[in-house]
Amino acid sequence: MENQFFERQAQLDQWLHRLVEILRSQGGSTWKVLVQAVSGKTAAIDLDGIRLRLRASGGEQLQIESEYPVALESVNFRSKAETLRDVIAGRLTLDAAVVADNIYLSGTLEDLLAIHQVVMEILADSAINPQLRHLWTEFDQLWLRRSSSPPYLSLEHQKPSYGELIRQVPEDVLAIDVYSPEIDATE
Repeated sequence: MENQFFERQAQLDQWLHRLVEILRSQGGSTWKVLVQAVSGKTAAIDLDGIRLRLRASGGEQLQIESEYPVALESVNFRSKAETLRDVIAGRLTLDAAVVADNIYLSGTLEDLLAIHQVVMEILADSAINPQLRHLWTEFDQLWLRRSSSPPYLSLEHQKPSYGELIRQVPEDVLAIDVYSPEIDATE
């Protein structure tokens, strides 16, 4: 069992390095956005309990170093493979997965926006880049699947959830009626 765990870590590490190399060889805006977003940064990821810490350095000559094991508390990104499969296949948006807590992300707002942009560019490139499509197919076929995955609605049928912040405000605070004599005086 432990051997399988290490094999999965090595496989995830290999796929992440291949993704970087595909983007490097492709060049263009996606590569520039990736370099800008990750160079000089460290992140810990968890995919189905398989954790890696990634360090990116070198600017345009971007190099990625991986290490494991990683403590659960230091994870910046956590998801299940089924969620990633659905995002890659376009059955689920990244935003919907984050809102539904199927993808956990932590970092500064600047870092999160940069990573969002990188993911959107990679997904857009996947439609025209056979190397990326091959990488996704390999991931889909080789990464272990749960016995049954929940069906996700197509993008057209996903309903965004609004008002989460207002639902966090206590009822007694919402019931406060703010009266300003200045408002009556101007009428």
